[in-house]
Amino acid sequence: SSGINAEYGGCPDIPSQDPWLGGGTCKDGEGVILWAWALDAPEFTFPANVSIEAGNKRIRYLVAQLHYKVAQPADYKDTSGVDVFFTTSPTHYSAGIYLFMALEGSFPPGRKDIHLDLACNYTTPAMNVFAYRTHGHSWARRISGWREHEGDWNLLGSRDPNLSEMFVKTSEVFVITPGDTVYARCEFDTRSTNRTISIGSTHHDEMCNLYLMYYTESSQIGKIAEECTQQRVFSVPGHQDEHWYDHYVKGEGLIRSIVVILIVILGVFAIAICTKAYFCPRTAYYTKGNEGFEKLFSPMDDEDEDEILYRSYKHSY
Repeated sequence: SSGINAEYGGCPDIPSQDPWLGGGTCKDGEGVILWAWALDAPEFTFPANVSIEAGNKRIRYLVAQLHYKVAQPADYKDTSGVDVFFTTSPTHYSAGIYLFMALEGSFPPGRKDIHLDLACNYTTPAMNVFAYRTHGHSWARRISGWREHEGDWNLLGSRDPNLSEMFVKTSEVFVITPGDTVYARCEFDTRSTNRTISIGSTHHDEMCNLYLMYYTESSQIGKIAEECTQQRVFSVPGHQDEHWYDHYVKGEGLIRSIVVILIVILGVFAIAICTKAYFCPRTAYYTKGNEGFEKLFSPMDDEDEDEILYRSYKHSY
């Protein structure tokens, strides 16, 4: 396989040519994301009694969309794909994808800790989130998602998109109900480039995608909202502390701590010298010449004290 990213979807209808290059996965853009894979991610299995229903009005065709970093010749034979298992026995729950996706945005070069925020009020039937997946390009460093329920915040998942792009099970099944608010934050580091980076679909651009995989009652699957694209700046309670710790364990906080300690040590040393000079002044010695008294030594002179004292006694009148 030479594909670096793959999305598998369901379509009510598809373009006439087979296969087709670029453009939307489905005809008229009315598609459903079923699965996504990238960067050598391992296999993933659904919970018991959960499946994706196909063969209905929403999913008449199963479509694989492959993304390549380098364009392949027209006669290139690729082996990218997945194994799909079917059953004719309906399951109690159906699975789906809720997608956070940034549609626009640009980031200046040479910057650290730039973030793009997405947030939406959830209004459709309850969904049970059990896995998540992050997707970004060269400058994305971390993508995280939260649920706010009656004022309480829960971290749904957080991951570096440069790791294997796999669906990761959440720490528990999070139930998102009408009235909740869901959030996503993508963090970027553009210090490695000297040009402005924009949100886009190629590897020269950047992306901010967070996929939440959920299951719900099979009768409710077509009523669940499918995406959140609304950009809204937000603050997560306690997130600054987590962010600081994240940098600390990477070594940046440690370097700062060492610098601060050195500054403190130098400051204490300087205070000690000044205190000694103030409370323990050394005597200034003079000698009388033809034109009056000449100062030979003062507390801050660079000359050796014993040498000056000797000269003072030897030449004094």
